[in-house]
Amino acid sequence: MKVGYVFPGQGSQSVGMGKNIYDNYKSARKIFQAGNEILGFDIAYLMFNGPEEELIKTANCQPAILLANLAYFSVLNKKIPCSLALGHSIGEYSALVASEALSLEDAVKLVKIRAELMTDCIPAEKLKPGTSNMAAVLNDNPNLIDLVKEACEKCSSYKGTDKGIVQIANINSSYQIIISGNNNAVIKTAEYLKNKNIKKIVYLKVEGPFHSVLMKPAAEGMKKELENIVINKPKTLYIANSTGGFISEPNEIKESLVEQIYNPVKWEESLETAIKKGFQIFVESGSGEKQAKLLNRDYKPSNKGLDILVTADYI
Repeated sequence: MKVGYVFPGQGSQSVGMGKNIYDNYKSARKIFQAGNEILGFDIAYLMFNGPEEELIKTANCQPAILLANLAYFSVLNKKIPCSLALGHSIGEYSALVASEALSLEDAVKLVKIRAELMTDCIPAEKLKPGTSNMAAVLNDNPNLIDLVKEACEKCSSYKGTDKGIVQIANINSSYQIIISGNNNAVIKTAEYLKNKNIKKIVYLKVEGPFHSVLMKPAAEGMKKELENIVINKPKTLYIANSTGGFISEPNEIKESLVEQIYNPVKWEESLETAIKKGFQIFVESGSGEKQAKLLNRDYKPSNKGLDILVTADYI
């Protein structure tokens, strides 16, 4: 049985995440305890008890998601062995640990540094109430990606008082695209799209403009950090965010981890790659059901024979 594991990224966090498996599985407890020791504080307590305003901070959220993803994996993989690993954004680090390309200890250290570097790149700008540096564009328009690209190009400004960039950050599916950038440019793009009859645009609860060129200094910092990290060839198939295709060479993986910080996450392409390879069963290893819902909406109704397993239902 060929099973693909998908590891969610930011947006999957919630207060209480992972507590059910912590309470019931020794292997999961070991993951959380290792995270606490490496990070130097009780992140498990924050994950289980909040407060939410602390949990959603990038420096806490990214390690929390990594640990929750891997705690679920420590239980699920014993029941349903993994043949393919792919992760959404920060979820890539979970996928690399699952495929035995990266150690848990190095993954936690890298994610901590990544979160700190990305936090340092957040622009010093006042956000308009009710908005953020990222927004989800949701619509069934068959030309959605072209329309969003056009909007980003028209709404980016590189000089004057209205200076601000916006770009596509995630191509999650045919109907869900995330934009990212300076707050003024993201708002401008949202208004442009609304005038083009794209009615549903949701601002995300994030601290900064992730997967945009504003994060390039963080990528440069991560490149230096990765020079001293051992990454092995994955023992399962592995799909990278930056290419949407299979990669296995350690240097390629390092380059991909750097590039995905400031480039779009090619998630739809990644899922299509897995399906074309013959994967019909996917397990979401992490808190919540965001990826399972995405797979169900895009693929299950089309009679492609996919069977989506959600961790909350299966464990």
